[in-house]
Amino acid sequence: MSVTVQQILSDAKRLASKLKEHDTAADSLLSQAQFVYKKIDAMKQYTDDLSELNDMEEGGLPHEELVNSIRTESRQLQEIVRENRILKAMVAEHQTALEMIMSKYRSQVSQLVAQSSANQLVNNNIAAKTIEEKNALIVQQEERIKEMMAVMSLAARLEAEEASKKEEIIGRLQVENQTLRKLLKISSDLSVEKEPDQILAST
Repeated sequence: MSVTVQQILSDAKRLASKLKEHDTAADSLLSQAQFVYKKIDAMKQYTDDLSELNDMEEGGLPHEELVNSIRTESRQLQEIVRENRILKAMVAEHQTALEMIMSKYRSQVSQLVAQSSANQLVNNNIAAKTIEEKNALIVQQEERIKEMMAVMSLAARLEAEEASKKEEIIGRLQVENQTLRKLLKISSDLSVEKEPDQILAST
């Protein structure tokens, strides 16, 4: 099945529209990642304060409230880890959809080029009866090609922006995952240290 310039223009416009939708989705993902990052910062500050307080305790005797607080914060950290995984899955889904759209678009452009626009123009000229009609066909083809190039340029720019945002989100998520692992280990270690001391204090 042959692809005409008009068809590729129509598909390119639809692609540009879809890329804009994905651009909006990427902005949303980035905002969510920033929100999670702020929560991680708050948790890290809390853990640092907790470690400080633990070092300052006299006699090494823990407070029940402190142990309970550690457990609560540990659960919250686990919830952040879950949200982080969801964000990573959304980024992967977003990337897959974008790659499918661009693959289809490139395939159609390649098909159009393979048909040879020059031959198409020659065939149209053969059907033309007058020089005026030939000139009109040439102008029409040039306008369509210019329009197609403009849409292709827009699609390429949007694709580049999408790739940049995707890399930024993935980079943030990787940093957050590393931070979360450290915080969970610290919280778990503090909780393990506190529980034996609490049992001794209650006897």
